[in-house]
Amino acid sequence: MDIHELSDAINKLGKIDLSKFTPPEPTLPVFDISAIEPIDPEETIMGDIKRKIQEQNKLVAQQIEVLDEQNKLLASNYNKLKEMFDMQTTSYRDAQEDLRKSRSFNRWMMVIAVVAMLAAIAGPIATIIVSR
Repeated sequence: MDIHELSDAINKLGKIDLSKFTPPEPTLPVFDISAIEPIDPEETIMGDIKRKIQEQNKLVAQQIEVLDEQNKLLASNYNKLKEMFDMQTTSYRDAQEDLRKSRSFNRWMMVIAVVAMLAAIAGPIATIIVSR
């Protein structure tokens, strides 16, 4: 069909009166929303992930508590060991001082013992010499 035939066909129809034409009422589809059940966010994958994260947070919190208690015990043990070491160091220094004093004392006692021995030997010798 060419343009001339199309224009002839339109002319045969004549003018269409649109004033008598009433368009049909539009009908919208009706959806039954009550048939769709609401989705509980706790029953989805995100809810599972959230629960897993909460469980992991609880476990981490428990581990942190245990580590904190262990650190407190270690600190207490360290303090006790430090006190023991300090006491041992003090005791060692005191023992060294006592050893030094006892050596000095023993030297003086040795001198006194030698003098007493010489006196004990000289007594009978002096008696023999004096009695002749």
